[in-house]
Amino acid sequence: MKKVIENIVRCCLFSMLVFLHESCEINQKEVMPEDGFLKIYNHPEERLSFYPESIIELTGGGYLILSAVKDEESEIEYPTTNLVRTNSGGEVEWSNSLDWLAPSATLFHSGNQIGFVAMNQQFEAHVILVDPANGEIAATHPLVVTMPLVAKKDRQGNLVVLGYDFVTRSSWIASYSDNFILQRSNQLSVNTDLEYLVQRHLNKTGQDFPFFIKEYQTPDGNGYCVNCFYNYTLRGVFLDEASLGTTGDIYSFQIEEGISSLEHKSGSRFGITSYYEGNNYLLPDVDIDVSVSQNIKDLPGNPLYELTFKAAVCSGRISTETAEYTLFISQTNSSSLVIYQVEQESDSLVMTHYQSFDERVEVADFIQTADGGISILAGIHILGKYRRPVVVKMPEEQFIPEE
Repeated sequence: MKKVIENIVRCCLFSMLVFLHESCEINQKEVMPEDGFLKIYNHPEERLSFYPESIIELTGGGYLILSAVKDEESEIEYPTTNLVRTNSGGEVEWSNSLDWLAPSATLFHSGNQIGFVAMNQQFEAHVILVDPANGEIAATHPLVVTMPLVAKKDRQGNLVVLGYDFVTRSSWIASYSDNFILQRSNQLSVNTDLEYLVQRHLNKTGQDFPFFIKEYQTPDGNGYCVNCFYNYTLRGVFLDEASLGTTGDIYSFQIEEGISSLEHKSGSRFGITSYYEGNNYLLPDVDIDVSVSQNIKDLPGNPLYELTFKAAVCSGRISTETAEYTLFISQTNSSSLVIYQVEQESDSLVMTHYQSFDERVEVADFIQTADGGISILAGIHILGKYRRPVVVKMPEEQFIPEE
């Protein structure tokens, strides 16, 4: 494996890439055979840095990959948008660049189109719908929020968006119907000016904060957990689904610690990862009252010393033919992607999976695919400096423990 990757690294940005056709500037190198694949998506322009955001499986097979792209020579401060469509084997079918700025995860289906949220040069958020057949823009819809940080389609098909309002110094959460009509919104006062930190997050020059929107369903009601700036700190804020009113939160010390991922299990049970003073922690099963405010220090966790400083973590649930699991995916100090597989029923860590690289790697997103496996989207630093997307496809069999 190492020898294959070394060969790819030597040639990926030089002699082979100069011969690429203009209509297919993104290409891929296959480095893992058999029933999964690992593909690095290269680009001939060394001045471009790709920050992978989201991956989605398309109807009929194949994937669409969303990345934010920074051009070192551009006068525009914020990254633009790049889309890559692949077939089911991860091979590129087309790529397309769009002028929309700071695209926000995640990609979502909207009828026969694929949507994502991005902003214009006035920081105004829009929904961008593209035709998955060719990547061309089919429609755009203005949204009420500014500086969009993350967006998610919920179980009912409504779009929920987290933005930042620099005028009122507030985190801005808004919910939209399936045709992107504003239903309700709420602004959570930050009580201090964090616009500079938000700008650096959006333009990829500062700390990448773990903003997210997650759903939960309890006997007492349904809601969202939004990780955002609120009341001087980075907090996991619980919001009532019907009103978007706050019910409770998990607070931390300013922005130096916080939740990095969260997954609702059942009732008041959640799975969480967090970081504090550079260390990362796994809390596979913790009881949380979503109606009160509580300190993250009161939620003891198991240290994950192998993860990078304030590591990004992607969490989600998968179902196999034998059981359901929560996956927490991150990256290690030894340039590996790591997957912590926790069984839903027993709350036990049943397996830990690694995918090693010769270069620094950072997780961005993952999905469970129609065949029961998963596809992980990450960023890799070719030659230690050229940021490019990488996709790792893993079959379902790898997540079924041996008897």
